[in-house]
Amino acid sequence: MKKAAVLFLFLLTCVAPVSGGRAEDIMRIAAVVNTEVISVYDLIARLHLIVASSNLPDSPELRQRLAPQVLRGLIDERLKLQEAKRLNIKVNDDEFNNAIADIERRNNIPVGSFKEFLAARGIDAATVFEQVRSSIAWGKVVQQRIRPRIEITDDEVRETMERIRANANQPRYAVSEIFLAVDTPEQEDSVRSGAERILEQINKGANFGTIARQFSQSATAAVGGDMGWIEEGQLDTELDNALRKMQPGQIAGPIRTAGGYFILALRDKRVPGAAGTNTNDVTVSLAQVFLGYPAKATPAQVESQKKLATTISQTATDCNDMQKLSRESGATSGGMIRNVKVGSLAEPLRPAAVSLAIGKASQPIQTKDGVVVLMVCERAGDATLPKDDEVRETLGRQRMESLANRYLRDLRRAAFLDVRV
Repeated sequence: MKKAAVLFLFLLTCVAPVSGGRAEDIMRIAAVVNTEVISVYDLIARLHLIVASSNLPDSPELRQRLAPQVLRGLIDERLKLQEAKRLNIKVNDDEFNNAIADIERRNNIPVGSFKEFLAARGIDAATVFEQVRSSIAWGKVVQQRIRPRIEITDDEVRETMERIRANANQPRYAVSEIFLAVDTPEQEDSVRSGAERILEQINKGANFGTIARQFSQSATAAVGGDMGWIEEGQLDTELDNALRKMQPGQIAGPIRTAGGYFILALRDKRVPGAAGTNTNDVTVSLAQVFLGYPAKATPAQVESQKKLATTISQTATDCNDMQKLSRESGATSGGMIRNVKVGSLAEPLRPAAVSLAIGKASQPIQTKDGVVVLMVCERAGDATLPKDDEVRETLGRQRMESLANRYLRDLRRAAFLDVRV
């Protein structure tokens, strides 16, 4: 075993195809995945691809540190291709050629010259093509096996829209991720070490997007880990807590969650009310119920009005209902206020007017003369919020990614895996 390990480390120093006696060693087995073999040459070729594309100085030490995670990725690729084959799912030439053309466009490579581009950098085209085919095949597996099982209800869409509106005045983060799954307790130490090695290379200058494409086990790997704009509360608590402490340009991790380890990159951050924004200029239409206190009101009279306001808050279902409750409760004043600037409202009402979900009654708001229950009926700018169909599609993608990760985890657990290096 020790001799094999020494040989493996020696082979990792190779950066180009070899010939003669060493070629026999290069074709030694690195891992067996069910009935298929991953050779040491396959591992070296993939390592060379990653090193050449990540802006890192090549060295035997770097290759040694990256090798375990690279081998894990190669094993996952084989499992994905094997599952596609089992389901009789094939990658046709048009699908493959379109994927290569997309890579050329994203990297400003002249059309039709991808092989020459790789050859000029000493990269074996076969390792890239294998990765591309695996990605396409797995996408088709997920579409066939998982997509039909996903149903997003109207209640889920409504709840998500309410959360988005309620968080409209909270910070938003442009985030990229690298995710490494922990499938069994036995993997804990190795996955954490792999995440630490990846983070170390990123801190040394490796391109985050390139590393995400090669190592991340999230669906966002295909786009360099880009999660888009994230709101507080949208991610796991551990990730939310990390984002709150980060500034644009910073990297955080490894962060342990229930599913595995994350490395996060914060690209940008937007804070409502910061320079360039003014929530006082937001235009709203409101329904309100104002319950005034009698002159020289006793504590019992104040408490009675507060209890009535709480009842209205808990029972109002929409803006029409608010107007009805205003009349029935004998409110001092109420009804609709249309197209008013938030800045022109009384100070205690402004936070609710900005952040309250549309059609949701506020908690009672104390003023010096009484208590108010507020409901936002319209808010200028809500046209920029996602449409219901967009929210449904986003929720569907998130659920599909979760189920796809579980699917791959089950394939790993059921597979015969023999790692020899």
